[in-house]
Amino acid sequence: MIDPMESFHLQLKEEVESYERLKRGEFEELDNLRGLGHLLIALRIAQGISQRELAKRLEVHESQVSRDERNEYFGITLERAMKILDALNVHLRTKVELEPRNEVAVA
Repeated sequence: MIDPMESFHLQLKEEVESYERLKRGEFEELDNLRGLGHLLIALRIAQGISQRELAKRLEVHESQVSRDERNEYFGITLERAMKILDALNVHLRTKVELEPRNEVAVA
């Protein structure tokens, strides 16, 4: 009986710590845009903007924002991501790093 309760407590503690990092404006880096949906949600939460307010800014129904966030914006287009970033007044910068090419030596 204690294990499920302890597991729930640890999960809740991690969620609270994650929320507190967001409120301090601490965000994880993106790797090739992986995690973009999670970042969009985090940005909204960090700014204290409700789903209703974001929906108003995007001129969509609140249920659309709720659905999108529940799915972590899976399959979002870059155009839609830019609209959300604009609605949140966020400027996202990218850094491009070229990986060394794996060339096979021909003998």
